[in-house]
Amino acid sequence: MKLAIQFLLYAILLVQMAACGDSANIEIDRSEYHDKLRGFWLGSSIANWTGLPTENVRAAPPFFNDDDWQKQIGREGQFVDYVLSNAPWGADDDTDIEYVYQKAMAQNDSYLLSAEQIAAAWQTHIGLPLLWVSNLAALGQMQNGMLPPATSLPENNPMWDMIDAQLTTEIFGAMAPARPDVALRMSHLPIRTTAYLHSEWAAEFYVIMHSLVALADPGLSRKEQVIWMAQEARKRVPDWSYIADMYDFVKAQYERNTDKDNWEETRNRVYERYQVQGAAGYEYKYPWDSGINFAASIVSLLYGEGDYKKTIRIGTLAGWDSDNPTATWGGLLGLLYGYEGLQEHFDKTDFSDDYLITRTRYNFPAAPDNFNDMASRSLDIIDGVVVQGMGGKVVDGKWLIPAMHSDIVRAAVAETIVPWETIEDTDPRWHYNGFTTADQQWNASGATLTLGQADCLAEITFSGTAVQYYAFRNAEAGRVSVALDGEQSLVDLSNNASEHGQYYVKVFERLDLSPGDHQLQITCDGEATPKNIDMLSIIPLDPAPLHRQIDNNDMH
Repeated sequence: MKLAIQFLLYAILLVQMAACGDSANIEIDRSEYHDKLRGFWLGSSIANWTGLPTENVRAAPPFFNDDDWQKQIGREGQFVDYVLSNAPWGADDDTDIEYVYQKAMAQNDSYLLSAEQIAAAWQTHIGLPLLWVSNLAALGQMQNGMLPPATSLPENNPMWDMIDAQLTTEIFGAMAPARPDVALRMSHLPIRTTAYLHSEWAAEFYVIMHSLVALADPGLSRKEQVIWMAQEARKRVPDWSYIADMYDFVKAQYERNTDKDNWEETRNRVYERYQVQGAAGYEYKYPWDSGINFAASIVSLLYGEGDYKKTIRIGTLAGWDSDNPTATWGGLLGLLYGYEGLQEHFDKTDFSDDYLITRTRYNFPAAPDNFNDMASRSLDIIDGVVVQGMGGKVVDGKWLIPAMHSDIVRAAVAETIVPWETIEDTDPRWHYNGFTTADQQWNASGATLTLGQADCLAEITFSGTAVQYYAFRNAEAGRVSVALDGEQSLVDLSNNASEHGQYYVKVFERLDLSPGDHQLQITCDGEATPKNIDMLSIIPLDPAPLHRQIDNNDMH
C-alpha cells in the first residue's frame, strides 16, 4: 500500500508539471548524465558477457536455479559468474547494433534516422557471420533494395516475432531522457527494421524504461524505481498482446510469492503457461522468440528488485536466450546506477573502459573505442534531441527539458492475427531424396539447413492459400526447379551481394492459391553445385485464432 501511494503521488506530480508550461522544465546535468551513459555501456557489457555462457543452453526443464551459480554449467562446461575483467570489452549483437545506430545519428546529424539512412548504416557496418534471425532476414532484404518498415512485415520477414529489436534499440530511450514519447518516435523505424506487433511492443517497453531512468524519483528505492518504470512502460502495450499478458502474469506471480528469492517458481510457471499451454495467443517457436524471452526478462527484473548483481544472476540462469535480457537490464541498471555506481556496487575501480566494435562489425577503426568517448558522443546527439525533438534548451551544462503533456499512449492497433506460419526444413511433412539436413547452422532458421547438389528432390504437401520458399543464396549455389501443383518455375540460388551469402532470402512466392491441399516439389539441376532449403512460410486454411488467458485465476 505504501508503495502504491508513493507511485500515485509521483504520478500526480508529473501531471502537475506537464500542466505548468515552461515552469515544468526537467533539469538534467549533462556531466552527471555522462556518467550514466558510461554506466549504460559498461552495464550492458558486463551483463552481456555474463549471460553468454548459458545462451540457449536451457529452453525447457531441467532449468538452472540459484544453486547452479558459479559452476561449470555453461556451453562446453563454461564457468558461470559475473564477467568483470574483459579488456577490451568485445562487441556482441546486444551492444554493437546500438553502436552502429549512434554512429549513424552522428554521421547524419539527425536524431531521427530515415529508412534510407538505416539501410545504408546496416549495409556498411553490419553483416555475416555474426548476425542472426530477424536481423539477418532484414539485412538480406536491405541488400536487395527493401527499406524499413517493410523489412519487418511477416510477408517479408518470417522471423518478425523474434527477439532481435529487444537487444538493438534500448539506446534510443537513453538518448531521450525523461521523454518516452520522443524515445518512441526516435526508435520507431529502428525497431520496425526487424520487429512487428508483439516483438515491436516488447522492444518499445525496454525503450520507454530507459527513457524513464531520468525521471526516477530519487526518494524511492531502486526496487521501487524499477517497478515504477515497468508499470509506466506497460501502458504502451495493447491488452490483447501476449506481451501484456506476460507482464501482467509475471507481476501477479511476483506479488503473490511470499518468498522473493524463489524466482524459479515463477520462471517455471512462465514455461508451463506460455511455452507448453500457449496462453494469450502465444505460440512458442524457438529459444530466441521475443515472447518467452520478454517473460523471462520480467522475472529477472522484478525478482532482481533493482539490484544489479541479483538481476543479472537471475537473468543468466533463467533460460532461453539468456544473454539478451541480461544485457538489456544491465544497460538499464547501468544507466540508473551510473559508472561510479557500478564501481561501488562491485567494489572495483579498474574496469576496462575500452570497447572493440571490430570484433563483430565492419568498417570501423581497428583500435578500441572507449565508453567515455562513446558517452560524450551521446551527449552531443542528446543536445540535438533536447532542442529539436523536445523544444528544450541546453543552458550552463544542463538540459532544460519540457515535461510530457500527456501520459504514455497505448499503441492503437486493433487485435490482429498474423496468418503466416513457418514450416521448417526439419518438419516431418518433407520427403527428401538426396538432400541431407545439417544442424548447428546458426545463421539458418531453426539452426538447420537442408543441403543437396545434383538431381536431389524434396516434396511436401501443405494445406493453405499462400506459400514462400526461403533459402541461402550465395556465389557458389546452383539452380532448382520449383513445381507447385505441377506448374514449374526455375529458381537461381546464386547471389554475389555478400561475401558470406544471404540467409532468410525469399526465392519463390505464390499468393492467392485456391483453398485446399497443394504439393510443392523442389528439384535440383544436374550440376554438382550446392542447393538448399531453409524453410517455407505459408498461410494455412484456418490461421490459429488468438485465445485469451487460459486461467484467469492464475493471474492473481
